[in-house]
Amino acid sequence: MFEILQIYYYLFYRTKIFYPKKSYSLFGEDTFIINYFKNKSRGFYIDVGCYHPLEGSNTHLLYKKGWRGINFDISDFSIKLFKFLRKRDISIRSGISNYSGKKQYYFRKKINMLNTLNENIGKIHFKNGYNTDVVNINTLDFFLEKFFKKNIEIDLLKIDVEGEELNVLKSIDLKHFKPQLISIEIHNKENMFDDSYEYYKNDEIYIFLQKLNYDLIWKNQYSFIFDRK
Repeated sequence: MFEILQIYYYLFYRTKIFYPKKSYSLFGEDTFIINYFKNKSRGFYIDVGCYHPLEGSNTHLLYKKGWRGINFDISDFSIKLFKFLRKRDISIRSGISNYSGKKQYYFRKKINMLNTLNENIGKIHFKNGYNTDVVNINTLDFFLEKFFKKNIEIDLLKIDVEGEELNVLKSIDLKHFKPQLISIEIHNKENMFDDSYEYYKNDEIYIFLQKLNYDLIWKNQYSFIFDRK
């Protein structure tokens, strides 16, 4: 009963679900994305580090439009929120990386957009200390084979995993699936909250995506969107 009350608090009271917004994401990514796909009534997204089905979500506007997707988070409570609100989606508690196994993760609360599999990032985010636990991890290729036999067209791949983004990219065969858009965070490793943008040009993620024929078409602080040529 207590957990049901928590779910209602995080969905209905805290996020004011009865007052629809034009944008749910942190920097307006979703309004750019929904306009990009304005002529596509149905589509498919992957949301890695989904956190919350409304608050800070890059995919909720797409879901409202009729899209469906598959969501991943290391927080069990995050996944419960998605299963409660997004019935068309598949939502899975799992870390995503370039191998399968178990991995320690770092968190302050059971639901927090800063929870991470990366110890260094955890120390930056949680300067007053953090908790640890272990979660199963696997590749995106594993889940796409399991649920779709790799026969799925991916319109949007969204990745927000606090420092583990490159490992997520390496976990999926991008030459086979070729998502049209990739929404991803790129942090300055020298100054994580630097918003000058220049650092991204030398980042491994940017170089990795450039080699796969993805062009940068949108940016705001540490959030970037790439388009497949």
